[in-house]
Amino acid sequence: MTGTEATSALLLGLAGAGHCMGMCGGLALAFRDPEGSRWSFPIAYHGGRLLGYASIGGFIGSVALFLPITHWTFYLRVLAALLLIAVGLHTLKLWTGITALERLGGGLWRAINPVVSAFMPPKHWGHAMTMGALWGFMPCALVYSALAWSAATATGPFEGAFLMGLFGAGTLPAMLGTTLAGQQALRVMRHTGFRSLMGVTLIMMGLWSLWLATPLSGHDHRSMPHNPHQELKPQHTDPSDRHHASTHIGGALW
Repeated sequence: MTGTEATSALLLGLAGAGHCMGMCGGLALAFRDPEGSRWSFPIAYHGGRLLGYASIGGFIGSVALFLPITHWTFYLRVLAALLLIAVGLHTLKLWTGITALERLGGGLWRAINPVVSAFMPPKHWGHAMTMGALWGFMPCALVYSALAWSAATATGPFEGAFLMGLFGAGTLPAMLGTTLAGQQALRVMRHTGFRSLMGVTLIMMGLWSLWLATPLSGHDHRSMPHNPHQELKPQHTDPSDRHHASTHIGGALW
């Protein structure tokens, strides 16, 4: 994993602030202490969110060790880029089709939601952290994009967990800031100008990622299958080759 990839994971979370506020702004406010004196619940909740994202990333990285994901790196890069563009269009309120994908993930969330409800309202910081960890499974196209990129980039569970943890850290200024600052921060995050900036940023990141995935960009495309039979043949590739191929999306997001 390179510094560019780590920075890209962080920036992906930062650029998704507008989408995060639309999806989870109300929940972020729910953990605010009316007197602003109790920090344990907000920190525990958002810490749990990061742990939840890292756990999912670690699982994806573990899968990469046992499945020939090398053959799918190109497709994962393209999928992540398209999802970024879709989230950007949704943030700009130009296209809401991404909500159909988020509804597909609703089945898992409906199964988890009763557990989350059991901790409402949280009685201590452990309840808040558990809720945060479970909230990482909420249907979210931005998270799906980060997971697709992580699958194309991570070479093991630790890298997957670290990259998704950085993505979660990138969402902290918006989410934790709203919890601590309240409605004032929420108004800023939901302001048309701010949402427009974040939406355009996501679209540009997605378009740049798509450009780097094409032969016209001049980058190495060893991860791109050139004939359908090649995908079906088991290949023993050096891990460094897969790492080299996967770094393109990291550079694309930066």
